[in-house]
Amino acid sequence: MSDTRDRNAAHLDATAQEQQCRTISVIIPTHNRAQWLAAAIKSTLKSPLIEPKRVIVVDDDSKDNTEEVARSYGVTYLRGVFKGPSGARNAGLPATTSHYVNFLDDDDEWLPHNMEPQLAALENHPDAGFAFGLAQLATEDMRPTDWTSPRLPLAAEPDALHVGYPQVGAVLFRRDAITEVGCFDPRIRYAEDADLMLRIAARREIIGLNVVSVLYRQRGPGKTRADYFWSNRAVMNWWPQTVGWRARVRFIRGIRGQFLFRFLQDAAVSAEAGRFRDVLVCLGRALWASPPHFLWNTLEVIRILQVARCRSVETGGGR
Repeated sequence: MSDTRDRNAAHLDATAQEQQCRTISVIIPTHNRAQWLAAAIKSTLKSPLIEPKRVIVVDDDSKDNTEEVARSYGVTYLRGVFKGPSGARNAGLPATTSHYVNFLDDDDEWLPHNMEPQLAALENHPDAGFAFGLAQLATEDMRPTDWTSPRLPLAAEPDALHVGYPQVGAVLFRRDAITEVGCFDPRIRYAEDADLMLRIAARREIIGLNVVSVLYRQRGPGKTRADYFWSNRAVMNWWPQTVGWRARVRFIRGIRGQFLFRFLQDAAVSAEAGRFRDVLVCLGRALWASPPHFLWNTLEVIRILQVARCRSVETGGGR
């Protein structure tokens, strides 16, 4: 009878260890976004892979009711002054005990079955640093669009990754792969997730999966969005040494084109609102981002200026 009890105990221990190996922690850094945080948390808790205690909300000194929202779902709640998403994510990592970690932005949402294919891929490739799926782009009020990111084919090595980064909410990291490269760089406030992925990809295998995993909220165009991206314009000169020069050039060309088109959209929305000065600011930023793209879009620039002048006259002047 003693031998039977011992065998049963050993079986239970083995089962518990196997379940522990398959657990996932989700770290959600947040700052003054209680209105979106609830949906982000709920989307993870719908997954059979997730227990509330393994969802770690890291509150970067919010002034709203973030704590109330987080605690209402029974998740792990941490609060402090972390000075940006890199610091907040790094602060959340010691609170995890699982082998696998996902980082979800507080304004995005998991889609059903997110992380299940990524987990299976990492279990089948024990040396891989992370596995990722696709993000489905959504409007600011979370209406899904037809667009997904990144484009196919998905990256399998650093050079391809540098021109096609996944959205971090669709990525499942092996925890020791994160600590192996020193976690997030707290000096970086934009594309800090891309920097981490690139450092991991330089050391380990990475796996891309053609599965849509997360709903990715896009900021609505306008002067506020233009200010946000302008404050993060340093990424347009990112020149990592771990990839070849062709990948670096493709990244610079692509990111500058993306910023330009955002600024043109911001200018167009400002024009419709009759905010002539905001239009000039946005167009100036578009020109700075990529003069060749700007010249290529001369007709659109002229159209925006004409609309802005008409609207500003109708509203009594350009603010």
